[in-house]
Amino acid sequence: MIGYLSVKNIDGKYLGGILIVNDYGIPVEFKYSEPIAPTRLQQIIYGNSLEYYLNTEIISKGLIQKLENRPELLLVEDPMLLFDKNIVMVTLLPQMVNEKVDGNEAVVNVNNKSLRITFPENAKVEDSLVQKIVDLSQKFDIFEPFDRIEKALEYVCESQEK
Repeated sequence: MIGYLSVKNIDGKYLGGILIVNDYGIPVEFKYSEPIAPTRLQQIIYGNSLEYYLNTEIISKGLIQKLENRPELLLVEDPMLLFDKNIVMVTLLPQMVNEKVDGNEAVVNVNNKSLRITFPENAKVEDSLVQKIVDLSQKFDIFEPFDRIEKALEYVCESQEK
């Protein structure tokens, strides 16, 4: 199973979603956080660290703790969310780069995009898992579930305003 973790700031409210899909992109589990609107005092006290604190410490970690289905790997759009040292994390890079393997990281190119695959600390790159990511990208658009999460989070914000 593959997990997709995304945190968004929609109209000043921070919220996140985690979508677990099977090897064909079919949803198995979806969790989301309630929107958080930081107060002016919190903005002052946390300063530049507010976004990191909300996105990582509160929203992302909370969502992962709630999961009933532990994904084999977790894709994130924002490298800030690479906090879990016990799970394979995959980050979409902003531009195409050369493939490489270095320590516990590998960079692979799929569908004209580059992915950084980060294995747990003190672990080596597992070629079988890297190949699985490449194979999955041939079955379905492995980036498309991020669009689903974004639309779901927008829907959550809209429905709470009513």
